[in-house]
Amino acid sequence: MTSTTSAPNTTAERLRAEHGPALTLGDDCDLPDDLVIEIDHGAHLTIGDRVSIRRGSTIQVHRGATVAIGHDVAIGEHTFLSAMAGIRIGDGAALSNMVDLHDHNHRPRTAANVPTGQLQPWASGFEAAPIVIEPGAILSNKVTVTAGVRVGANALVGANAVVSHSIAPDTVAAGVPAAARRTFDGAPVPRQDRRTLTVGFFGTSIMEHLEAHNAQMANQANLPEIGSKVTVESWRQRGWVHRLALSLRAAWPHVAFDVRNHGEGGATSRDIAGIVEGDRATTGTDYDLAFLGCGINDVWRRFQNRMSEAVDLDEYTRHINAMLTQLGGYTRTIIVVSETPFGLVEDPGTVTEMNLELARYNDAARAAAAAHGALFLDVWSPFTAAARHLAPADAEGPGGLWSDGVHLTELGDTVLLQQAEQVLAEHRIVNKLLDYPLLERDAALAAYGPMFARHRPAVIGA
Repeated sequence: MTSTTSAPNTTAERLRAEHGPALTLGDDCDLPDDLVIEIDHGAHLTIGDRVSIRRGSTIQVHRGATVAIGHDVAIGEHTFLSAMAGIRIGDGAALSNMVDLHDHNHRPRTAANVPTGQLQPWASGFEAAPIVIEPGAILSNKVTVTAGVRVGANALVGANAVVSHSIAPDTVAAGVPAAARRTFDGAPVPRQDRRTLTVGFFGTSIMEHLEAHNAQMANQANLPEIGSKVTVESWRQRGWVHRLALSLRAAWPHVAFDVRNHGEGGATSRDIAGIVEGDRATTGTDYDLAFLGCGINDVWRRFQNRMSEAVDLDEYTRHINAMLTQLGGYTRTIIVVSETPFGLVEDPGTVTEMNLELARYNDAARAAAAAHGALFLDVWSPFTAAARHLAPADAEGPGGLWSDGVHLTELGDTVLLQQAEQVLAEHRIVNKLLDYPLLERDAALAAYGPMFARHRPAVIGA
């Protein structure tokens, strides 16, 4: 073994001479004589201070990619790192012997990927996504980490595990595929670049759920006196969407959730289609997860004799399909939420007719979700089941499901919240979204390049 501070012709000097500005090498590193480093055109390798790499190891940085190894990292014998998008290993992380990190794989040999039927192994091209090993994580011997995975700070991965999905910080994981076995109270470490999931909600007042707000009324240490008057300072969005956002943050405290509630009171599917289009045009937001629900106002407007605002079933079907087509272009997972039934907003006979009509719209939403590969969350059935078990007099008002036959009480919101949490858990949606999506090689370089920009030398004149 040699040190980067030893006499001339050390391994460090050889590597600097071979790779020039494509290699940034820190001080006091312990590198073996047989270390193999391959850096293609436009690629960059950064190795921090006091990094130890043992014999027989290889680091490949393919065209345009980045590998960034932090300070005080230990890498064992015969370890293999290969990047087409990017690999980042945080400070103080440890990779034991024969660990394999590949951030890419061959695309399947479909007719589309190999149109002329070439038989070269690389003919189908490659797909890639970053691998991030956070500070303090430890990978035991013979661990394999696949593309798109993030291993959380302080995580300990057992020997021979295959890490094919992201692992939370302060977690012991093992197996094939690696799964969490237990958690522990992790030591404090710097956690840079928190994973952020962007969640959008598009719907009616059932999602928007505005409430009047005065700061003093929300401060339990300074509540206004009973009988006193306060001024409404603002309207806040609450309801089941707000509570779901809190639930997500509580369940995954190491993840940042960028929640955007685009619900709008009184909106029909025609209006919501415009909101979806406007959001894309003005913000260009890509969503990891989106909830879409509409239809209740489409039906209600007809029964209110507001015919110019009412949306018939054919038009509704066009709008929801158009929204799913548009959202599908930049959203990883879409959940279509059925509408809740009407309560006693009209006389019982009219309400029955309204709900029969609304059920047809929900059926159209279910069919559209299936056609576009979206999930369908049926909240109608559990909502009607809850209403059925409440006395008719208790279904409306503060203790019931509806505040006014349309808008929901806290109990009604809780029914929706439970159903949303259940579908997220049943399909492991958040866990899957924590993996970086696999993209075609060049697309991956473009999409994930910003994650690694600070690990590459600044371009003069840029």
